[in-house]
This record gives sequence, structure tokens and C-alpha cells, in this order.
Amino acid sequence: MSATTEPFARRTAIVLVVVGTLLALAAILLNGFSDVLSRRLGSLPAADEKHGAGYYALRQLVDRTGGGGSLVVDPEDLAAMPELAVLTPAIDTQPEQVAKLVQAREAHAAAAEEEDTEESGDFPTLIVLPKWRVSALPLQPNRVQRVGLLSSEKAAALIPAKEVETDYAVAQGLRSAPGWKFRPFLAPRYLRAVSGKTLVPILRDGDGAAVLARIGRTNTYVLSDPDLLNNAALKHPQNAQAAIALLAALDPKYPGAAVFDASLHYGPGDRNLVKLLFTPPFLAATLAMIAAAVLAGLATAARFGPVLRERRAVALGKAALIDNIAALTRLSGRTLSAGPRYADIAREGLVRSLDLPRDLDEAGVLARLDRLGDRPAAYSQIDHRLRTARTEAELVAAARQLHAWKEALA
Repeated sequence: MSATTEPFARRTAIVLVVVGTLLALAAILLNGFSDVLSRRLGSLPAADEKHGAGYYALRQLVDRTGGGGSLVVDPEDLAAMPELAVLTPAIDTQPEQVAKLVQAREAHAAAAEEEDTEESGDFPTLIVLPKWRVSALPLQPNRVQRVGLLSSEKAAALIPAKEVETDYAVAQGLRSAPGWKFRPFLAPRYLRAVSGKTLVPILRDGDGAAVLARIGRTNTYVLSDPDLLNNAALKHPQNAQAAIALLAALDPKYPGAAVFDASLHYGPGDRNLVKLLFTPPFLAATLAMIAAAVLAGLATAARFGPVLRERRAVALGKAALIDNIAALTRLSGRTLSAGPRYADIAREGLVRSLDLPRDLDEAGVLARLDRLGDRPAAYSQIDHRLRTARTEAELVAAARQLHAWKEALA
């Protein structure tokens, strides 16, 4: 193998670079949008999940008791439905998403109140806070295992109200607040309770902590512990009856009816730098930078001609040596002084090559050379021009005449 042989063909190198770049970009996008892809391609909305932490049983219960139980993906459609809307945010749901849905439903409720029609509803909303961190069991569909509790701060942030907090307490029986009547639940041993200045308790545990609360005077309710309504809870008939009674109490105009939100599940999820770069309004700038990088790579790969290498300071060869001498002579300003010396060297060379007598003086040599046949110009004239040249052009012209004279002599 020669020293200049490339280890890879150019086409192979280009393919490797392109494939590597695409794989790196895909890895970055998958890492940045992993939560979105997981929700869209992996897990189902909470109202469709059949494991213990899902709400499929509640949705089926509402459907089979004539309450509808439809799953709504479009947040605008959900905001316009007057019956009770059940929101089931996940542990990675953004609080802004929940607040936006609640505000949209409250705006529809205010508009319906102004119209004051009998068909209009109260647009009540029930927010069921997440409690458990779960992970799927391998090779066991619809089965999960609990890996921990969601922090109180994370859960409280999902409530669209100010100065609220959540905590855990030992359940000692649930009691309805005055003016409310709920069926008794088989509550778990530990319940999460919620409290805050803007929260009005309507279902309390034995210590008086609110498990179900109303946000101010709105029709938005917060259930702090999902273990009263999830699939694991509704396997008990008593809890199923209590769940239907709870939904009916929250929406007297449409008792037992409810719709379930799926827009939170398919929302944007947590923010990160990758999502910022590959979503509007920065998507255009990102694509422009990628296009610029691709064009720069193409320009580098398809350069015109071979790579220009740095020249040597002193070139090799006779021609280079002569060029260097001429350049140095020109820089020193002694170009014209070379004429007489060149004339002497040329005359001495002709004396030797023509075997002229060595005792001839300069005039005799010139006379003998002038008599050598028919020439373009007499040698003495050329010699005179070399010695009396005043410019570099005159010197070069005389040197060329001398060269032509020698060619004619040969």
C-alpha cells in the first residue's frame, strides 16, 4: 500500500458521516421528546389504563350507569361540555396545562350563566391528583408496581389555587361537610389530604383534613387521594357505589354523568432545551442552522481541485536557484552591473570554444568574432549593448541577441 492510499473510499466516508449525523440527531430528539413519545406510543390515558392506578373501571362504571363516560382529547371540546369533567393529571403534567383547562371551563360557565338557559350546566371540574410513582412490570400487560409516593409539593403544584399544600394522614373514616352527602368509602390506611386558604373542604378524614375540596366559589373540585376512585379502589362494590354518588353530588344538573380528559396525557410534558430548539418559534432557526451546517459540509467535501499546500521557502532545482539569484540581484539594485560581467564571461567562453589565440587582446577578439560569417548583428555591437545597458529591459534584449548569435554560430 502506498503512502497516499486512503483507508476508506470517498463514498464510504460520506455514507459513514451522513449516517452517524442522522443517528446522533435521532438520539438527541428521542432523548428530548422521550416523555411525549412514551405517552403517545406507550402508556394510555389514565382513564383507559386497566392497572391499579388507572381509572378505566370508573369510566366503564359511568358509561354503564348511563353517564356517558366519553374520553375527550381536544381541550377545546372538553371546555365546552357542561357536564362534570374529570381531570387525571400525571406526575409529569405541567401545572399550567391544568390551570388552562380549568380557566377555559370557568369561562364557559360564566358565559352560560349570563345566557341563563335551562339547558346550560355548571361546567363542574374534578381534579384527581396523582399519588403514586409506578413502573410497568415486564411481560405483564396492565400490571404495574408502586415505586414511591409523589412529593406533596409536586401534587400541590397541580392545584390551580394559591397557598395550598398536601400531606399524608392516617384515615379514620371520611365525613361529609355540612350541605353535602356522600356514600361511605372503604378508604386506604393512609390518605393524602389537602389544605389552603382558598379551599373549602367538602369531604374530610377523621382529623378534619380535606380529602375532597372546592376551590373558592367556583365549580372546580380537588380530590387529593386517587385511591378512592382508581381501579384498585373500585374492585370493592361499596367504593363503586360511593364513586357514582360522589360524581352525582358534584353535578346535580347532570347526576352521574361525566367526561374524562385525555388532553393532559397528550400534552407537551416537561420542558427542556431540545424541545425548545425543535418546536416553534425556534424551529425555523434550528432548521436554518442545520441547513447551513449541511451546506458547509458539502462545500468542504466537494472542494475545487486538490488541496493547496504551503510552498517551500526555498524551492529546489536549477530553475529555482536562478530565480532566487535574479530576485536577490533585483532587490539589491545591481541588475545592470551584471551586463559587463556577462559580456566578459561570454567572450571568454567563445575564445575557448573557437580555439582563438590566447594572446589576442579584447579588440582583437572582438574583431575576430565579427568576421565569423553572416550574423544578425556584429558581435562587437552586442558586446557594447551588454556593457552600456541602462535599463533591465535593454539588458535582457542584449542577452537575447547574444543567445541568437550563438545559435546562429552553432
